[in-house]
Amino acid sequence: MDITKRGKIVSFIVLAALALHLYAGLSFIKISAPTYDETVHLSSGYSHIAGGKYKMNIMDHPPFSEMLSALPLFSYKLNSFMNHPYFSVKAPYHYGDLFIFNNTKSAKTMVNTARIFTFIIWTVLFSIFIFFFSKKFHSFESAAFSLIIFAFMPVFISNNALITTDSSAALFYFISFYFGAMASLNLSSQLSRKKIFIYLCAAGFFTGLAMSSKFSMVIIAPIVIGIWGIDFFLIRKADFKKFFVFVGVYALLAVFTLALVYKFDLALYIEGLMSTLERVNDGRPSFVWGHYSMNGVLWYFPLAFLIKTPVFVLLCAALGFIAIALKPKKKYIWIVIPFVFYALISITSRLQIGIRHILPLMPFLCVIGSIGAAEFYKNKKILVVLTFSVLLSFVFLFKTHPFYLSYFNSIIGGPENGYKYLADSNLDWGQDVRELSRYLKENGNPPIIFAYFGVARPEYYGIKYVPLGIISNVELEGTNADLCKADKVLLAISVTNLQSVYYRDKDTYNWLKDIKPVFRAGYSIFLYDLTNNKDGINRIVGFFDKSAKGNKVKCLLKRYNEGNKQ
Repeated sequence: MDITKRGKIVSFIVLAALALHLYAGLSFIKISAPTYDETVHLSSGYSHIAGGKYKMNIMDHPPFSEMLSALPLFSYKLNSFMNHPYFSVKAPYHYGDLFIFNNTKSAKTMVNTARIFTFIIWTVLFSIFIFFFSKKFHSFESAAFSLIIFAFMPVFISNNALITTDSSAALFYFISFYFGAMASLNLSSQLSRKKIFIYLCAAGFFTGLAMSSKFSMVIIAPIVIGIWGIDFFLIRKADFKKFFVFVGVYALLAVFTLALVYKFDLALYIEGLMSTLERVNDGRPSFVWGHYSMNGVLWYFPLAFLIKTPVFVLLCAALGFIAIALKPKKKYIWIVIPFVFYALISITSRLQIGIRHILPLMPFLCVIGSIGAAEFYKNKKILVVLTFSVLLSFVFLFKTHPFYLSYFNSIIGGPENGYKYLADSNLDWGQDVRELSRYLKENGNPPIIFAYFGVARPEYYGIKYVPLGIISNVELEGTNADLCKADKVLLAISVTNLQSVYYRDKDTYNWLKDIKPVFRAGYSIFLYDLTNNKDGINRIVGFFDKSAKGNKVKCLLKRYNEGNKQ
């Protein structure tokens, strides 16, 4: 086969993979209700632009990514609600709830408009820079493989399709090192000083944008400067003057970009950074494979990475590290150090609520994996294994469609087993309440008891429910559904609550784990029929006994007893 024909075939495969990636992301957007933090990010970003001041959520997140997501909403005539008490007292979740579910446009229209806007931006930019990074560091074949790997990764499909600060931070983290490498690697070439200066400015600019998107990105500058130090003094034996010129130009542009986004109020950035570091240091409840912790465990992110990354990608990454070890090149420090350093920082973190917190590793994984694939695919045995792993990964990717946030690979048997190992934003972020609503409506829309984890209002989607142990940052009071008149006793529970992550009693719902759900809404909300389950009804009545709704559910036990007498 001639090179031209082979190039066309490779290009077709890459374009097909990216097209499927876009289709998958848009499908996920279509079926997902607002996740736990999306209402906050979108409303905060809108208020930042509309009001001209950074007020809402500014101690938790820098404003750039939130404002970018909110930008397309200005094509609608929306109510900003900035005169509402929720805004004046800085109540981000209540303000977000008001903004999203009580505006002049539907929640679906507002949220999905913002999602699609940024999903396309992130997909295009990730694709471009992953391709050029791989091509620069290896070959055109490697670049093609890198895009196929990127297209196969559900962590990109799902997180890039949501309104969060994670994707922007991961993207700008990656791009910062790309331009930092370009400036350094071209220093001894015939490239003009002007182009090297442009690379330095670009590295600083994207570092500033990363820091303006997520407080954790404050680590970029020390890593970039550290790699330059290794390159200049240990590898090149270059003079101090060039090093300090690099550092000076880079730091100046990074600080200037950050200051520009913050409207030259860097004190506000420092205040938010300190607040975030203090909050993260306090820890947060987390769950991993039956283990509960406030301070985190070293194996949380390694396990999440191992079971939420397609087998094909894991195999390519392993081959990539082998290839780098067998054929080391000086320039590989720009791939390996950012990956390893961030991985080491992450595993010691006390905030362990989702694989999204190691998203900055993933574009580097695409590059490393592409090097492995390009180096070893000509080996017939390895090619067979790669081909099989691609098919296996595609099967499990298709199996998860369109609920990509809940993706788990074949190592643990797929997404239906994911809740046994992880919870929270790894698979359950409140997004599947819309899918639950669809099922209930198809079955007469009966009232349910709902132990929900999320902020998307169930009543907004037509669900009639009585709340039970809901974990939310807004008040979800239910719909005064009359359970006594219902034909069945139905209990819906988010898997984060099923695992009792945020409950004091970690055995609260263990009794449910031996009962088969009648329906699973996107792998994150389980629906149980307890109509003929006396023990289950007794437990439900017991849960409600100490609340104002206690008398409203005692009829369930009475009806069960009467039914058995008959």
